[in-house]
Amino acid sequence: MTVPASQFYAKPNHPTTHPNRLSTPPPLPIPVPDTQTHNPLPSTQPFSSLNGYYIQSAFVDAAKELKGKFVAVKPQVFLDKYLPEHPGIPLVTYESFKKASEQRPESEMYEPLIDALKPFLKTGWSMINTSTNPDPDSGFLDGHKIKPDITVYSDRKPSNDNPCRACDMETFLELKVDVQRDGFYLDKSDPLNISFEKNGGESRDTRGQLVTYLNAMQASQFRTHGFGVLILGNKCRLLRHTRSGIEVTSRFAYTSSKNSYLQTFFWRLSHARSALRGIDETFEAQHNVDLKIQDLLKAYRKPIWKVPVGDSSFYVSKPFTRSHHDPVGRGTRCFVAVDSRTLQTCVLKDVWRVVGYHREGEVYNRLHEHSVENIPNILAEGDVEAGESVSCGVFDPDWTIPTDSTIRPHRHYRIVLGVVGEPIAEFRSTWELTKCMLDAIKAHRDAVLNAKVEHRDISPGNILIVRSQDGKATGNLIDWELSKYCEEEGNRVYERAGTVQFMAARLLSKEPTARTVGDDLESFMLVFLWLAARYAPNKMSPAYRGEMLYVYDTPYNQLNKEMFMLVGSATPRRFQLHSTSLTKILVKLMQQYSARYAMPYDNDEALALDINKKQAMLETHGWMIDTVQEALKDEDWYAAKDGAQRQDCTPPVVKEKSRKRKSAYTEYDQVFVPRKKQRGENQLSFNELENTTNISSIKV
Repeated sequence: MTVPASQFYAKPNHPTTHPNRLSTPPPLPIPVPDTQTHNPLPSTQPFSSLNGYYIQSAFVDAAKELKGKFVAVKPQVFLDKYLPEHPGIPLVTYESFKKASEQRPESEMYEPLIDALKPFLKTGWSMINTSTNPDPDSGFLDGHKIKPDITVYSDRKPSNDNPCRACDMETFLELKVDVQRDGFYLDKSDPLNISFEKNGGESRDTRGQLVTYLNAMQASQFRTHGFGVLILGNKCRLLRHTRSGIEVTSRFAYTSSKNSYLQTFFWRLSHARSALRGIDETFEAQHNVDLKIQDLLKAYRKPIWKVPVGDSSFYVSKPFTRSHHDPVGRGTRCFVAVDSRTLQTCVLKDVWRVVGYHREGEVYNRLHEHSVENIPNILAEGDVEAGESVSCGVFDPDWTIPTDSTIRPHRHYRIVLGVVGEPIAEFRSTWELTKCMLDAIKAHRDAVLNAKVEHRDISPGNILIVRSQDGKATGNLIDWELSKYCEEEGNRVYERAGTVQFMAARLLSKEPTARTVGDDLESFMLVFLWLAARYAPNKMSPAYRGEMLYVYDTPYNQLNKEMFMLVGSATPRRFQLHSTSLTKILVKLMQQYSARYAMPYDNDEALALDINKKQAMLETHGWMIDTVQEALKDEDWYAAKDGAQRQDCTPPVVKEKSRKRKSAYTEYDQVFVPRKKQRGENQLSFNELENTTNISSIKV
């Protein structure tokens, strides 16, 4: 999963005072590589330390994130598919549109075009020139505040007084006077060897600009999809955005009497039901909510919605995660929720799961059937059935899908977990941190050995602290939606799954690499080290702390991470931790991990035998569990009050080539990150896709 650095080193609410030659290991005997060679797209957010030192603009980053996720369709097919006809469309006065298209500079086009389009809007709808009024609440991608040239609103009451309001936006128009700034190639009927994305900086920025607008709509609203319009002189394209990607129509002349696609688009859109326009109607706004529910949600002056999940319903307020701020992918939103019948407090997860993976609820059921400990219980789960758009990423034959497409099908899904935990970074002592790490490792062991389930996405965001009424902490391993059953083989996605900062070094190879249990265990070790250096009380200066953690900010550099592990016990010793007990356990664990990327030299057979023995041990849970359990017997350590602290970090100033994101983050990735103040030809049915374990060969 790459991270804006402003979030990797963001500060949770912790007390500020301190208390009293090398190579990868020999190939393992797994016959089928799990991940094909590809350009990985996962993200490191929110575990980056670079604090926003990126040389690319938001448009560049947005365009990169949507690479391979555009498809083409003819305008009439687009309109007929997504927006039903509505009677009474006015006659088109093409001269007014021609006049608007001829205005120069670009800013002179706005008002004439608005005037020409107003007759094609439903009464109460409005178009506003917002080209100089950025929305202060829309900084979802790199903090960029959007300001479309023209913003379109329905007759709903405005949420605030800003001229540009992504939270109310129905659609937008982005205008370019030069057709050469089109973000897409000229229309082609032959789908072979096509990349729909036009080369060149200006074209790339046009695509990225459109993505920032569409993303801001979906990030600030409960939406299943959204629409947009690109004007290029006297030409036009229509767009539709989903969690899978963006559909773009072929160019057409909106000033020509041969068609009225643009005018028809606005007439149909403004008269369509809200669900057809992309509003998720399953989030039902509530009024006059019982004070007890407000108290449980801590939402006295905040909006509250009622959301169905299976046969149950739950009250929620605003989500506590920000994974949905990314333009494509699972778009996970997690809410503290209240069961409408029992008033039990729980966590509701709303996500667009990847088709071809097991439903997370199915995975949890398998885990519980095999008595896997330290995982949450499920209160409800199921695919969202209501609404006009509950799936995306599968297209009719009339859609042109480029050969470089990385679009994946998604299905709207919800699951409710019976715990409301704390992020692992909120540990109250380093003993508690270690104990919760141990609990999560035990859950992983039980899942692999008993339930035959591999987690495959170990990160700080996937380990929770769950407290009993007396304050006793237990670690829970969560977010099993990317997991895989041990009996399954083959590829399931275009991109590697996982959080890149904590991914085993060997998995960063450009060559196909089979995952093993040892890779997840290495991820646990990387998480443990990161939490210790970042939050455990220590004497490191902010600059030195940044240097020590820099390896997590070069996640695609396999060699850097191998070296980090290879130096073994030297790594935690450099953390200058206040807790000698925490240092000892980290040193002991890393003494073993130094063997994973070691190799013998000078034909030293004895050394080779020792390395091979340690490497085999690193593929098992037992040694790690035994080592940690023994360390936790230290009563003095148990009594220490050395909880997580706010510690500054000054990362090296680095010019990143790109900032890549994961399709979505985990439930609790962002809990401990303070929020910024912010004013984003396949005809198989989804049932058929659900029964297909290996979807890498499906053309979507």
